[in-house]
Amino acid sequence: MNKWLNEEALDVLVNYYYPKAGWLQDNVNWGPLDYEGPEANSIIDDPLLQKIDIYDCKTRNAAGFSNVLQDLKFGSKTPKWRWQNEFRRGINTGNDDITWGLSTWFFVMMCHRITGSGASFENDHGYRNNIIQYWGTQFAKNGIKEMCEDMIKQKEKGPIFTSIGNQPPAPKKGFSNVDFMTQELPKLMFEFTDWLLYDSKEKKGHKEIVDYLNEHNKAAGHRKFNFQYAAFSMDCSDYFPGSVDVDSHTYLGNNAVRCMKKLSTGYKDDEFMNILRERTGGKPKDLEDVMCDFVRFGQNYVPRGNGTFDHIPSTITNNSGWESGWKQRQGTPPDTNTLPI
Repeated sequence: MNKWLNEEALDVLVNYYYPKAGWLQDNVNWGPLDYEGPEANSIIDDPLLQKIDIYDCKTRNAAGFSNVLQDLKFGSKTPKWRWQNEFRRGINTGNDDITWGLSTWFFVMMCHRITGSGASFENDHGYRNNIIQYWGTQFAKNGIKEMCEDMIKQKEKGPIFTSIGNQPPAPKKGFSNVDFMTQELPKLMFEFTDWLLYDSKEKKGHKEIVDYLNEHNKAAGHRKFNFQYAAFSMDCSDYFPGSVDVDSHTYLGNNAVRCMKKLSTGYKDDEFMNILRERTGGKPKDLEDVMCDFVRFGQNYVPRGNGTFDHIPSTITNNSGWESGWKQRQGTPPDTNTLPI
């Protein structure tokens, strides 16, 4: 197959979307400025990017689906402290007392991904139905046994999963994800920790981690957890870079593959990611997430569900001038002019 790059679309990603998302991350998402303040109005000048706060990340650890892990890891110094209410700040102050060992951290990170990362893309994005956010204050000095007991108890009370696109299917018929996390994951994380630290002197790559974990699934007769294991592998390099190669390539999720197909033809995944890395200066693990958001950007996606963005009209678009060819997903706000019958 002949190789081809969609230079028009690449220009929008590299020279329009990426720097604007990066500015919003540094100055608003993790900074002191406002999405629609004078600085953003001048530098960003894009209604979609400024009114829908899911287009404000150049690194994956700034995305909402990493909020809980950021809070647990950094406690009262979490980068989004500015945006958090008193209740959330109380939780994160308690997270300062966490004394977990490495295998417990890995267990917590994996449970966060398997339960759906709290993803909603609305005002509770990163926290919806998420019980892992409370484990730092509940079990700061305890361990995996107590967390497993909590999962079973909380599952009986109500939903602990969210975002169908972010949680895996049941490992196999008759064996739920809660079964997997409470019965198999503790031992797997202990074995993973030994493998990561002592198998060789070389740092492991993201793909190596995914392959190692999916070997367990294969041996146990489970379905693969490609998305969750890929996210976990990148979490490992975000929070424990001494053990994982932060610059290594990763497997691409469905939206990232969709983006790559729009931006190119004839390139293998790693080959294309090298091009994107060279043009942006980003790391593959972060660019994978940027590509997923870029698809939504090209669709002018507005989350509709719990009313967070009901005030946003269905005509909103980004200001890039690029017509992506993707189906548009602004959705329709509720009709507030209709009188009840």
